[in-house]
Amino acid sequence: MNFTLDPTISMSVVLSVIVITFTWFRTRRHDVDARFKAGSARMDEHGARIAALEQTVNVMPDKDDMHALQIEITRMVGKLGQMQATMEGNAKIMERLEVIVSRHEDHLIDGARK
Repeated sequence: MNFTLDPTISMSVVLSVIVITFTWFRTRRHDVDARFKAGSARMDEHGARIAALEQTVNVMPDKDDMHALQIEITRMVGKLGQMQATMEGNAKIMERLEVIVSRHEDHLIDGARK
């Protein structure tokens, strides 16, 4: 079998193979860049979300703050109990004063009739 290469045909085949190879590498790189950009954008979004979460967690009260708050609430409950006892005592005193005043009124009214 006698095989001869025609320069016009062989040049077109070689040029086609070069163009195909170049296109394959170029589009492959484009896809990689597109995926990298999408992944980078996603990572940026995750970074922003993590930063926001860290900021939120940093301003939240810790166990020492919660303990201090619990102690203050306990003190306030104690003071409210004292206030309640004082108010009950004042109410009893007022009841006794009302009884005394009503007796004085009755005495004065009965004394005016005699």
